[in-house]
Amino acid sequence: MKSIISIFVFLFALGIATATDLSVRIFSKAQMNRAKFTAMLGEYKVQGGEQKVIAELSVGESVILELTKEHTIQVKKDNNIVGIYNTLSFEGIGVKALFMLSPEPNTKRSERYYDDHLDVDVVNNNLCFFNIVDLENYVAGVVQSEVRSISDKIDFYKIQAIISRTYAVAHLKKHSQDGYNLCDDVHCQAYSSRNNSPIILTATVQTMGQVLVDTANEPISAAFHSNSGGQTANSEDVWNRAVPYLRSINDTFSLSGRNATWEKKILVFDFFSTLKNKFEYPIDDKQMQDSALTFRQPSRKVFFPNKIPLKNIRAAFNLRSTFFDVERVGDMVVLHGRGYGHGVGLSQEGAVILVDLGYSIDDVLRFYYSDVFVKDISETTTESLSD
Repeated sequence: MKSIISIFVFLFALGIATATDLSVRIFSKAQMNRAKFTAMLGEYKVQGGEQKVIAELSVGESVILELTKEHTIQVKKDNNIVGIYNTLSFEGIGVKALFMLSPEPNTKRSERYYDDHLDVDVVNNNLCFFNIVDLENYVAGVVQSEVRSISDKIDFYKIQAIISRTYAVAHLKKHSQDGYNLCDDVHCQAYSSRNNSPIILTATVQTMGQVLVDTANEPISAAFHSNSGGQTANSEDVWNRAVPYLRSINDTFSLSGRNATWEKKILVFDFFSTLKNKFEYPIDDKQMQDSALTFRQPSRKVFFPNKIPLKNIRAAFNLRSTFFDVERVGDMVVLHGRGYGHGVGLSQEGAVILVDLGYSIDDVLRFYYSDVFVKDISETTTESLSD
């Protein structure tokens, strides 16, 4: 931990890090009415309401935040009530600031660590937390959350950093109606903590500011997934919108990954009951029964029999992918599946193999995305992050 912190401090002291902040909702899927904030590095200035400083926290000091019946936030420090506020902000002071946030009582060690700053609000009778974080710190955290130690090659983490940064820049307004940029769930990108991996830190720094752009010089929607199962999907097959750089390709590099194949068994009765109840499938029709039980995908398809979108089948049965064949074995339906994820864009496990085989970063990116180029954010047509 100390070595990572030292590297960050050194980089910030040199002024290498960017000064572009995102607002990312963290713990976005949690219902929380009590939480603990702890300063882990640097000092934090705690402000309540109209930027009034209500406390200053040094390393190791904490405050407890609790939702009141009036839908306000009570702040306690050392068991003493500091005050009650509608909103709060924790501003990191110094070269580098790092905090821990955990639900209270924290019985499952679910604390998380984040860089930079924190805003707190009450929405729908729930404490909501927003990490105000430097773009590059966010990218490093996303890379660790998305892929962790999937590879020992820095070029793979550079690839993931570039596409994670690109995704963030291209989706700055994804949650604009809610008052922030991105969430920490797979709805945007997984972001469960700050990064503490040296190789990811180095990859992020060495690709700082680099994004993928299309032929119009705009950052692309850099979709990625765990494993394609041997063939990626067209964007319109998943999201009903055709994008020229997100085309289906044969991807033999993903065939040997950990998530290349899967299997799921379902009782025949449950299988047909779900098809009937969710999709009005004509289960009394013998020919339609046979079509469902002998469904095959030598290559990716878009629809299940009776024109049911495969993405809906995946959701109904909680499948790893839409790329599967169906077989009946006795009173069971066996789904033989390939790949993990939506299948659009870059396959992470395929990219690992490509890097291991010696392909360059550009080679990998252009294999999974058509007609794209790596450029610095300042050279693109994207709006400023400070807008």
